[in-house]
Amino acid sequence: MNKKKTAIILIAALIAAGGGTTVYYMQNSKNTKKAASNVQQTTVKVTKGNIRSTITGTSQLEAQQVQMIVPPKEGIIKAINLSRNQTVKEGDLLLELSDSTLTEKLDTARQTLNQYQTDLQDLLSQQSSLRTVAPQSGKLILSTNISEGASVSKTTKVATIADPSVLLVTLPFIQEEAAQIKAGDTIELTVDGFLLNKTGTVESVSVGSKSDAKGNRLADVNVRVDNDGTMDAELMVQGSITANGLKIQSTGKAKLQYKTTTTVFANASGTINKLEIKENRDVQAGELIGTIVNDSLSKDITNKKQQIEQQTKSIQDMEEQVQNLKVYAPFDGVFSTDFADPKKNVLTSYPVGTTIKSDVKLGAVASLDTLQLPISVDELDLTKIKVGQKAEIRVDAISGKTYQGEVTQVSTVGTTSNGVSSYTVVLSLKSSPELKYGMTASADIIIEDKRGVLQLPTQAVQTRSGKRTVTIKKEDGTTEQKEVKVGSNNSTMVEITEGLSEGDQVVIQGTSRQSNLTQQQADQMRQQFQQGRGGASGGGGGGGVMMFPAGGGGGNR
Repeated sequence: MNKKKTAIILIAALIAAGGGTTVYYMQNSKNTKKAASNVQQTTVKVTKGNIRSTITGTSQLEAQQVQMIVPPKEGIIKAINLSRNQTVKEGDLLLELSDSTLTEKLDTARQTLNQYQTDLQDLLSQQSSLRTVAPQSGKLILSTNISEGASVSKTTKVATIADPSVLLVTLPFIQEEAAQIKAGDTIELTVDGFLLNKTGTVESVSVGSKSDAKGNRLADVNVRVDNDGTMDAELMVQGSITANGLKIQSTGKAKLQYKTTTTVFANASGTINKLEIKENRDVQAGELIGTIVNDSLSKDITNKKQQIEQQTKSIQDMEEQVQNLKVYAPFDGVFSTDFADPKKNVLTSYPVGTTIKSDVKLGAVASLDTLQLPISVDELDLTKIKVGQKAEIRVDAISGKTYQGEVTQVSTVGTTSNGVSSYTVVLSLKSSPELKYGMTASADIIIEDKRGVLQLPTQAVQTRSGKRTVTIKKEDGTTEQKEVKVGSNNSTMVEITEGLSEGDQVVIQGTSRQSNLTQQQADQMRQQFQQGRGGASGGGGGGGVMMFPAGGGGGNR
């Protein structure tokens, strides 16, 4: 055995996309001519180029937004605005159910609320009427039953306010004589018990059926008297008029009455606390007549407001229940029954008027704007994928066209099969008319895409004691080991970030002896390579070169 250790160097070229990985073995011994004959040396130049790393997956296109249309509860169909395939707009009414019991309850609740509101207005009106004031100017005449401490209700008559400026009187005349009197005639009035003579104006003559004690048929003559302040209601007067040269006199007397009077009601229930006016006299509009107290009125108002609040909430709840009987389109898109049953139109079983259960699927609304592609990614590649990364998507059924996508979701929960874990990564892409739900598509997630960087074939870089080196060929034909730093890599090329210049000649050594590794062994070697160069991303199927001592020591083969 040679005293010098013979190093057996393992060069691993890691092939992406699930391909087999080929491992080349090269024996190095100055004393072995056979081994030297197997060594092949070539040189390559350091060049500038592009290094692109991707992770690829295949799946079927699906709508990013899909919402199944189902009845909100069991009920009778009141309206259904759906067809097997139709375009819908957000907010379109698709389905409405009816609930007669709920509708009746809602109507009753609304009627009750209206009554509560009327009651409250009445109570508030009573509260504002606890101070009784004169509604207008005139002569106030207190009611006989009104005094301090007296109980009153809303309809209790407190007083009457009269306008004394105009008085009326109705005088009886013999019908034949009254026929000579007409509206507008002036009539002389004699005030009973006073030496007063006043004039009035005939407003109307009405023929009556009454008779006097002598059997004469009588007619009523209505007279207006403009009061000059010397007369008042309740005075007895008699009238006479000259017609056609003859003096005609009323057959009897009658009381003067106020033409205009206004009744003042208490408008509140309670007890009269104080009367500001205790005798009949002239008052001005707004003048205080008296005050009423009602100890329970404030409490009644509070209780009524609470009833209204509770009833309003009940109505809102029922209105929400009624509203929930309607199903609207959640967004713009297409409704299709195929989501429920691709073989038949389920809508034919549910016309208006039929009962439908809450678990019936009528179909779904799918958005036309955005599609998504959920692909499965190996656990070794998961850390390289981030939300927002771009992707290129190809559809099997559409050749020669590439669609731009973006990573929108990266799963944190994986599935395991045959000891290998995979995770779902969701890509989104803008929809096009030719793209259909369910089409098979492949996506390349772009991990890195570097342009114009220095690069070498991956097998040109060696790793020894944690350092990366290459063998450069100098102008005089001799070789020299040189340390370099690497960046990104893919299955064939690696980026050189330090140590070399464009145009440098680098030696690549290899042999014809080869051995195939399993995919698992290739993945392990790829991980070791990435860890050895400081975690630089290798991309989907990206490769690297590892140098290992073969057999743990020396010895010639």
